[in-house]
Amino acid sequence: MNATTRINYYNILAMLASAALAFFIPFELVLLSYAILGPLHYLTEISWLNTRQFFTLKKYDYLLIAGVVVTCVLFKLPVAYLVYYTFGLSFILLMINDTLYRALAFLLLIAMGYFLLGNNILRTVFGLYIPTLIHVYIFTGAFLSLGALRERNISGYATFAVFLICPVLLSLLFTDVHHQPTQWATNGYKYFEHINITTLRNQTVNVYTNQASIILTRIIAFAYTYHYINWFSKTKVINWHRVSKTVAVVIILIWIASVSLYFYDYRLGIKWLFMLSLAHVILEFPLNHKSFIDIGRQLKSSLPST
Repeated sequence: MNATTRINYYNILAMLASAALAFFIPFELVLLSYAILGPLHYLTEISWLNTRQFFTLKKYDYLLIAGVVVTCVLFKLPVAYLVYYTFGLSFILLMINDTLYRALAFLLLIAMGYFLLGNNILRTVFGLYIPTLIHVYIFTGAFLSLGALRERNISGYATFAVFLICPVLLSLLFTDVHHQPTQWATNGYKYFEHINITTLRNQTVNVYTNQASIILTRIIAFAYTYHYINWFSKTKVINWHRVSKTVAVVIILIWIASVSLYFYDYRLGIKWLFMLSLAHVILEFPLNHKSFIDIGRQLKSSLPST
């Protein structure tokens, strides 16, 4: 068994373990994963992306993305606008090298945003789902499918299949089994309630007792928990752990401070974790675009030549 196959089987076990925990403690699992695994993932991935030039064409392209973020913050634009502009700009920086064409493309992006973001559905997609469920599930699925297409082995395809099946099982099995979440969980999860309320399209739903909401939270818990575990399982594949001692110490100290802040004052902690999470989501956009492009190329190469 080679290293890749072994990692694939570890990932399958991690998925099943995440799904099992999500069945019984969905609300607690979301918070524990987000507060403990989350910040370590964000910090280490940002460090790794930096060593890879954030997967853009030019070395300092990430400063353009940072400039857009700062501009949106200064003008107090909604998160949907911030995500839309950085998501589109990341694609431009990945695909276009010429400065003039980049500028023209970004102006077109701004003009399109004026019309697109007037649509409630698209505003919800960019403002709510891309930074959360799309990032932790769709983009993670893209990485898994790309790995399977590149390796072309059974374990890779099996890993992707289990990844798709787990949310289905969480929706169909043990739907009547539910333990009342702890007071700590209900206090903390209120910062995630908008995902349930918006998805179920019910402003008055009791997030903690409604069956559909509980099933949705199971899926959210699975997606977040496995998203983090998947990153740590790739340590020896992409070597994100190879950093200087100084960087390692800084990451560990910020991680400990982030976890401590959350459990000391979860209101302040959740705000900090949200900013850190959003930063890593935005900086990963070029890699997300590249992954889907590479998936297309892998699928095209697998077709019989004419």
